[in-house]
Amino acid sequence: MQLIHDVKGTSKIILIFLLIVAFAVGALLSYVWTMGFYAPNEFHLPSRTTTVIESVAFNRQDASFVNVTVLNPSYSPSNVTISRIQARTLDDNILSEITVTSPQIPYTLRIGEVQTFRCNWNWANYTGIKLPPSSGKNVKIDIITTDGFGEIAFAAKPLVVLSVTDASFNSNISLTSFNVTVQNIAASVTYVNVTSITVNVGENISTGAVTPSLPYGLAPGASAVTFTVQWDWATFRNQTVTITVHTRQGYIGQLTTTTP
Repeated sequence: MQLIHDVKGTSKIILIFLLIVAFAVGALLSYVWTMGFYAPNEFHLPSRTTTVIESVAFNRQDASFVNVTVLNPSYSPSNVTISRIQARTLDDNILSEITVTSPQIPYTLRIGEVQTFRCNWNWANYTGIKLPPSSGKNVKIDIITTDGFGEIAFAAKPLVVLSVTDASFNSNISLTSFNVTVQNIAASVTYVNVTSITVNVGENISTGAVTPSLPYGLAPGASAVTFTVQWDWATFRNQTVTITVHTRQGYIGQLTTTTP
């Protein structure tokens, strides 16, 4: 009887051991099958270097530049040289070649390196009176490498609209001054400081000839302000003139009108 019990006990231990072995083998086969199906796609490294634009950053208080941060991923097969940077405004489809950057391009990005380029580009000139599209993305940045490949990113430049709503030339009052009304619209994302007013090209007006005095701050949505500008327009009667309002931040507002 003792022998029978020993055999039964040994059989149970062997059975448990076989079950454990079968479970381990099954798990291993399942893992191998799963990795064999997914791993080729998951761990497939690119055959060429691919740059990644990590961010496009605008400074609301300085419209003269944009910061573009570019990454050469650690899985890239080699270094990459950035040869060109372009910017396209989608609302008016104007392409700008950015030639002045810091650091200067061409620039070689090492494997795994991240570099932020300060790109001199006056994006305020393309703000316009139109609001951004519903997606909010109204700028396309292109990074082009020496091997002909590149990377694109879409971003939203800050909306600041300096609206010049009225220009009044009244010869019954004066031929040496006029009034111009300016407003920073409510949808603008930052305040501006009006620093100068010009008429046509080259007709600069000194800040002392403008009332209220310049610089003059305009908050978004604040009441429009009317400037009185001392400028002899007698020789410009019955002519088309363009009045441009300039700000410290780089935004401008314009109005074209015909003098009486």
